[in-house]
Amino acid sequence: MKYFSKILVVVVFIASVTFTLTSCNYEPKKSELEKSDIVIIYTTDVHCGIDDNIGYASLSAYVKRTKALNENVTLVDAGDAIQGSLIGNVSKGKYIIDIMNELNYNLYVLGNHEFDYGLDELKNRISEFKGDVISCNISYTGQNENKLSEVKPYSIVDYGFAKVGYVGVTTPSTTTVSTPSTFKENDETVYSFAGNNLFEVVQNNIDECHRLGCKYVILVTHLGYTDNYSPNSSPELIANTTGADAVIDGHSHQMLPCNYYKNKTGDLVPLCTAGYKMNVIGRITITKNGDIHLGVISSYPDKDEIIESKIAEISDKLAEKTNQVVATNDLSLSLYDDAGIRMARNREIGLGDLVADSFRNILGSDIAFVNGGGLRDNLKSGELTYGEIRNVLPFENTLCIVKASGQQILDYLEFVSRKTQSEYSDGLKAVGENGGFAQVSGLKYTIDTSIESSVVTDNTGAYVSIEGQRRVKDVMVLENGQYVEIDPNRQYTITATNFILTEGGDGANMFMDCEVIAKNVMLDSEALIKYIVDVLHGNLKDLYENIGNRITIE
Repeated sequence: MKYFSKILVVVVFIASVTFTLTSCNYEPKKSELEKSDIVIIYTTDVHCGIDDNIGYASLSAYVKRTKALNENVTLVDAGDAIQGSLIGNVSKGKYIIDIMNELNYNLYVLGNHEFDYGLDELKNRISEFKGDVISCNISYTGQNENKLSEVKPYSIVDYGFAKVGYVGVTTPSTTTVSTPSTFKENDETVYSFAGNNLFEVVQNNIDECHRLGCKYVILVTHLGYTDNYSPNSSPELIANTTGADAVIDGHSHQMLPCNYYKNKTGDLVPLCTAGYKMNVIGRITITKNGDIHLGVISSYPDKDEIIESKIAEISDKLAEKTNQVVATNDLSLSLYDDAGIRMARNREIGLGDLVADSFRNILGSDIAFVNGGGLRDNLKSGELTYGEIRNVLPFENTLCIVKASGQQILDYLEFVSRKTQSEYSDGLKAVGENGGFAQVSGLKYTIDTSIESSVVTDNTGAYVSIEGQRRVKDVMVLENGQYVEIDPNRQYTITATNFILTEGGDGANMFMDCEVIAKNVMLDSEALIKYIVDVLHGNLKDLYENIGNRITIE
């Protein structure tokens, strides 16, 4: 394991171009670098943010400038690049892969959202990508075609003075947070992600890279680094392995220049992540004398004209569709509070009330659910284009209706509330987040956070049972304009996406055997458009300026 002798935070200047780099190590000055040192530039959770924040054009300009100064530059993405907005949905991720190829990305790790368009489309994207797609913990046990056969467990790059092994890791929760049926043949799950033995699988690949002559091993993971991603978070991976020199992690959507965690033998291993939609660019430098420097670039003004042209070409293809005004409304609704802390995954929000109401109203059910992780953008006031509404609900999920018992609904609410805490933030970031947290319509209830969750899940995070006191109480169902106590034995109709009701998405598998009343009725975004236009006539203020107090947290 390499130890870091120099710790400093600096602002770096390259020629006439200025960019800011912060780190818990330090970025060496140009005079301290040799042309043959190794520079690893990385992105995480870009989610189709092609020109958000720094954007691909500035990333390309930065990479080209770095390559002009150094011959050993590797460009890496840690997953969830091809999904997240209309540009991904319309092309099933192809437009993003085209741009990544223009930038000459060398390595690409599969995140959970790479699977959202299905395995046939993912197979095509993997084939189209000109670098190596890596993930060491994917296995296939089916009898048909392994559509992920081109995915490599690791990639070894020889830089002359040292070989570096890059080991890819995809979150084991992929089979539940993406559409579960994607991974099945004849109703049997045939693709898995080493949920039971992730640490062992990764260790075997680290060891193999060292046996093949790698002086350094970098783990490129899509696991998440906060407690929300336990038991397979990136810090837990570090704690249960040895031989990795650094970890580049995605999935958390939070920027971390680097933090140190002890590995299995007590050595410190740096972990870093580059946030969401390229709000920063990550950089690791490995010098010939063995120092490892880590940090993130928070701004870079130059743009690559070739990439700008490519993005403009793609944008023109989408313009006719995305720029069509389909609704007008009088209220902006956000996923975040005034301090910029995301609330959609741990608290009721007005946007969640609106979307859930649109599902229930348009399809005429008793109850509707929206998973907080399915809401991906704010809703502005004024004219709304097709593209802007689709960005709120970017997954192209279809709505369906099932009949479920009151008991199944109670189990669902308990399951999706298992991580909720009394406060939604610690002042700096959201806490107690869960992508499956339910925004609801036709229901109201209380979550008692003084009661520890007794929900039992399997190793992928899927629901198994409830083995103790419940924290969800006072559950009421809206009937004829009045809230009445839910009846565990009664059947209710529920509208939600196929992801939740028929696919067991986010691990919520309690509805999968329910009677299906209507399947694949319409896209979720289409229901939202119809509700805003045909039912509300653009008047959102009366109902949604204040949240509906449907979920009380105490």
